Amino acid sequence: MITFSERDVSTAISGICQKFGITLNTTLQQEYQNGKHPTLLTYEKVDKITTVIPVIQKYLIGAQTFLNQPCQFYDIYRSCRHVIFTQILNNALDVIINKVNNYDLKLERLRQETRYDPFESILYEVVVAANYASSSDDKTVNFLDESSSETPDFEVLSENGKMYVECKKFDRAKDLVSDLRNVVRDKLKLTMNFFLTIRQSSLLEISFHIDPQLISDTKIRDVCLESFKTGTPVTIKEITVNVKCLKKQELHDFTLYPSPKYFWERYGYRDKSEWAGIICALNARYAHHKSVIGSDYSLSSTWLDEVDYECAVKWKVTDEKIILSQKRLGYTRLFKGLSQLQSKSFNSVLHVWYERDSSIGHRKGELLDFFNRLALNSKDIFGWIIFNETSLDVSVDGRFDLIEYAHPIGGPHAKSKHPPITTVFVGNDNNELGFGEFGIGHKFPDIDQ
Repeated sequence: MITFSERDVSTAISGICQKFGITLNTTLQQEYQNGKHPTLLTYEKVDKITTVIPVIQKYLIGAQTFLNQPCQFYDIYRSCRHVIFTQILNNALDVIINKVNNYDLKLERLRQETRYDPFESILYEVVVAANYASSSDDKTVNFLDESSSETPDFEVLSENGKMYVECKKFDRAKDLVSDLRNVVRDKLKLTMNFFLTIRQSSLLEISFHIDPQLISDTKIRDVCLESFKTGTPVTIKEITVNVKCLKKQELHDFTLYPSPKYFWERYGYRDKSEWAGIICALNARYAHHKSVIGSDYSLSSTWLDEVDYECAVKWKVTDEKIILSQKRLGYTRLFKGLSQLQSKSFNSVLHVWYERDSSIGHRKGELLDFFNRLALNSKDIFGWIIFNETSLDVSVDGRFDLIEYAHPIGGPHAKSKHPPITTVFVGNDNNELGFGEFGIGHKFPDIDQ
């Protein structure tokens, strides 16, 4: 079970250290929470990483920083991911070590991997295997030697015979999405600098109706300037802009920034919304804790003391071609997974993990398209395909949340009416409700509610 009590998070940290035979790098952890390495836990497709360490250490550092609040530097968004998956991994390893065979190589790869996407692909295999091993006492689960690219991840032996399971994970973000964010950030520099130069705090809402790369920096600035002067939204063929002036605010206490609370109360922005992202520039004085005063390093802080001017841009892309390209799943990877399974047996399950981006919505259309390709192909013989879709969130009140949707497809060799395992990250928490609409799932209330 995933909780956020200090006891459970601390238990997960010590449990992982024990199982991997490692110790938390306390020196690096202290330097991180004091603001020396602000990009240490950053996803590689978001920013350049200057300090390369095993991801397992990043998980531990992110979770420990959550326990050490308040501190100089606290990235609440990234701590959410590390706290949640640290507990999931620790719980899965308890099962793997006691009930699964041939796991040593998986643990060694987890111990050494330095990039998030490959690390979490292995984590996914471990978590799925743990679910199969714990689902029944009469099952034996064995990881298979990775002697060939055609080998599935593991086999499940039971009184009903042998079943093979393969796990495929899509990267957290496509290169296309990362490139788009970088383009938008570059395109908006001229506009944001203008508002900071005239010392006017502003909130800009921008919808790109075509590829942002095709719009000049000056045109974006000029349309924003027109909206600013007229006090109304301005729409042209390429973009729609609405500029809102922000009143100077008085911070009565140190304020965590960036944070869902600040973004919502100041900008009306949440990660789970129609907006693809938010870009901010502040002229501010940051708070510094006494423990790091006098340090030889230039230290970052995530606590605002006073804000003079700020410019924030909420942005999205409405071009359907771009949205569809972001939603598209790599069918080659899926068909490769089915091929790996068919090399062993038709009694098989393919698990696929991808993460939901609220700004582009669910992927029902893409999953149905894949389903239709399977039907037309008529060559892929399998038992089940289970899409494990996850959504992580930090609420306005700072609560962490993980929602998992399971979207199963039964194949011609399904041995039962229902798949053996569906959700894998949250156990059976969602299963009592059923799966909801295929490709969409149930709509769950905000965790603050």
